[in-house]
Amino acid sequence: MVNLLRLGQGMMALAVLLSAAGWIGFTLEGEVNDVPTPNFPDRSFFADDPLPEQVLSPFLTAELTLTWDRDDVYAVIVDEDEKNTCEATPAGLAQNSGTNSCGPYDADIVAISDNGNEGLVWTVESGVYYVGVGTAGSGLPEGSEVNMAYEVHLQAGFGSFFVFASIGVVGFAMTRSE
Repeated sequence: MVNLLRLGQGMMALAVLLSAAGWIGFTLEGEVNDVPTPNFPDRSFFADDPLPEQVLSPFLTAELTLTWDRDDVYAVIVDEDEKNTCEATPAGLAQNSGTNSCGPYDADIVAISDNGNEGLVWTVESGVYYVGVGTAGSGLPEGSEVNMAYEVHLQAGFGSFFVFASIGVVGFAMTRSE
């Protein structure tokens, strides 16, 4: 026969450990080297592939930090619709129209940073998003490539903590049943 007291205590301990691990989270790091730098000033150009989708948003929160090694480059994150709009508009037309679309002052940008040392910090949302880079200022860029480093910090979300608390409550109830 199963000892409900010990099983309940084990479940409560597991709930506490899972909650602590979820609160601390963990970080994934990586680097992307030799990203081509656009030669058109104040215009964003986007990656072909989207960022990984956040399908577990109720259970995980993810925060992306992107840093780079140049002062004359900015980075943006946009949704799929904005990327498609920018790619459909030739660079010269967007700049001559007097609008701020597809550049660093675009109102539809989800996140932007022009400081590579501080980087771009974005809490990942559900949906399809793309990273873009652009050359800031009116002159030509200092080089033809930029190196970018990224960190993704994952933590347990509300749904995970709810599950952990449920495990602890069931464990507590089991300790009281004997």
